[in-house]
Amino acid sequence: MVLLRHISIALTAAVAALGSALFIALNYFYRRRVWSPEMDYCMIKEEEEERSERQVLVLGLDGAGKSSMLQGLTGTGTRQRCRPTRGFNFMSLNTPACQLDFLEIGGGEDLRMYWTEYLRKTHVLVYVVDSSDRRRLPLAKDELHRLLRANGQLPVVVLGNKQDKPNAVSISELREALSLGRVGDERRLHLMAAQLGSDKFHGPRGLQAFQELLLQLV
Repeated sequence: MVLLRHISIALTAAVAALGSALFIALNYFYRRRVWSPEMDYCMIKEEEEERSERQVLVLGLDGAGKSSMLQGLTGTGTRQRCRPTRGFNFMSLNTPACQLDFLEIGGGEDLRMYWTEYLRKTHVLVYVVDSSDRRRLPLAKDELHRLLRANGQLPVVVLGNKQDKPNAVSISELREALSLGRVGDERRLHLMAAQLGSDKFHGPRGLQAFQELLLQLV
């Protein structure tokens, strides 16, 4: 059983690594990617006008709502319940200022050990936390601070997700639970509330504010 578990972890890590390599290759050969959540795959199209591209890395524990956040960014959403990501997801969002390329890495235990490998070539880290999962908040805190120690300059946006759940902690409680007060002033770190349980941000202004913040940070 131990051998089978090691094989499973190795295969999962290989899938994530292959996905990252594919993501970089697609960035090199194509200028625009449009993600269709209904089709569950990426449709790749060439764009006539070249854009400045910025990569946004999306991390968080499994079940935090990372994939729902990506779907919410498309403006269409989906009624299908997202299953935990076992490898990676990616999509692009075209804005007047630049193109934001989002890369999500699964949050399972077998993939979290590889998260830091993806920090080097990203411009902003989005860390999604399930505000209603009080039991795993200490684990979410430990993983977040491990990422902060690995890269001292990377801007970070922490999304306190599922704020609509009855047992969700408030934003002020979440700040304390994640020990964000320990983060130095030199770090550009922002904490935002989100309600992605319905597969999109709570209200169009919340989505717009999130996009505007990302554009400021990149």
